[in-house]
Amino acid sequence: MTEAQIVIGIMQNDNRAWQYICRNMKASFSSIIGGMFSFGETAKDDIEDIFQESCIILMQKVKKGELVISREGALFSYLVQVGKLTACNLTRKRRGPKQIAEETPHLVPFLSVRGTKIPDIRKEQENEPGEIAISEKQQIQDEFLDRVFDSIPDECKTLLKKFHWDHSPMSEIACLLGLRNADTAKTKKNRCMNKFKEIANRLVEDGEYAEEIIRATVERAALRELLEDERIMMENGNIRIAALEDESENQEDK
Repeated sequence: MTEAQIVIGIMQNDNRAWQYICRNMKASFSSIIGGMFSFGETAKDDIEDIFQESCIILMQKVKKGELVISREGALFSYLVQVGKLTACNLTRKRRGPKQIAEETPHLVPFLSVRGTKIPDIRKEQENEPGEIAISEKQQIQDEFLDRVFDSIPDECKTLLKKFHWDHSPMSEIACLLGLRNADTAKTKKNRCMNKFKEIANRLVEDGEYAEEIIRATVERAALRELLEDERIMMENGNIRIAALEDESENQEDK
């Protein structure tokens, strides 16, 4: 799969694009981030979180049309750059700029700007140091909306994920949830949307804007779930491979 195909897959919420990223880019991503930053005992979990958050930012940039791939390797480079800056924010929150400057001076250039600064890949390809800012206010809002989504009923989560992530027709959603027909599913969807807006009424007021906010929130939740499933599958696969290797070695010893 080429990086241009991956971008198309991300636009279409094609799980295969994210599976490819996890299986072909994640190991190198983790090695680079782990080599630059010292997370101590929490390194494995921290790098996993950084990878997931970097993938979410990548998805958001692709869906906004702000990421264009003109050469192979550009998407991975962009993902790593986002990962470095996400890791810097995490490090800054824990240790502070002064301690970082003393212990890891090579990270100082990443910490010179307040908030997360994400490079614009289009300008990078033109050798221009362009950046796109993701404000702390936006990050706080997204985190709040993610918590709101986690608090709504499971049936609503399933319905909204099928609608916004899988783009499933209402008739299929009705069948999945045991509802009478597509119209019933649509009514249920509207109730779920209203439930979401009821909880997040300070941020979600305009109806048209609400649809976009909820879609983006659902996509973040669906991607996190997909990445977590992929992580578990890969870990289980490694466990099975290790078990087979041990079994083979034991047989050779005999």
